[in-house]
Amino acid sequence: MPYWAIFWYSNQKHQRFLAMTDNSFILQELLYRGDVSFRVHNVKITNFLHGQDLPMMFLAHYDSLPDDIKNQKPLDLSLLKHMNDKVTAAMACDMLGLSHGTIKPANHLKVNGTSVIVFDDFPLALHLSFTNTAKENQTTYGSLSSLLSNLSTSILFTGNVHVLHKNPTKTLKSTDLNENTIIIAPQNDYTRLPNSHAMATTHVLNTLQQNSPKTLEFLTIAISERVFEHFNQIQQPTNT
Repeated sequence: MPYWAIFWYSNQKHQRFLAMTDNSFILQELLYRGDVSFRVHNVKITNFLHGQDLPMMFLAHYDSLPDDIKNQKPLDLSLLKHMNDKVTAAMACDMLGLSHGTIKPANHLKVNGTSVIVFDDFPLALHLSFTNTAKENQTTYGSLSSLLSNLSTSILFTGNVHVLHKNPTKTLKSTDLNENTIIIAPQNDYTRLPNSHAMATTHVLNTLQQNSPKTLEFLTIAISERVFEHFNQIQQPTNT
């Protein structure tokens, strides 16, 4: 683990930001320094899939049942061999000999998107990718609105990271999780970080999201608002 990751974990409650020269910076450190302020430039939704009662593992349907029904319908060997089979709620009811509706249809949500955040004083821009779950989709037996309302707490940063660094008077470096360091040369176009450095960057963001969520509220709230806006747009009937 590189020193900046050790620094984060060991000093989470009493952060003392690492000293550095005025013209040399490490990208991953900038994301959690208290004297650095990023803003959201844009949020774009690239994929929004919502479905109801999509086939899911039989065991997931069974686990959603209240305990009294589970006690009446214990999993025997004939059911256990189907526990990983993907079925609808109605099919799961049939397998258990329950009336349709006993197992409620689930709501499923998968969101992918991108966001650009900017540190104006550098200046520096990061193009990030995000999703609401690393799984095929996020599932709830409650309403879709409740799933959307809690979206900010489930956002994951993943995939490619692109950096826009134009200032030749500042040296910008990136350190991956194996302590390999590269220099990000200033140029007019975005630079795609190597995979290991993109992973180190999203690792810092996801760690902040988990351990210090207020640090990323400026971004997670903006993403949530954009997802709600997108959902409302696709719900509106098209005028013909």
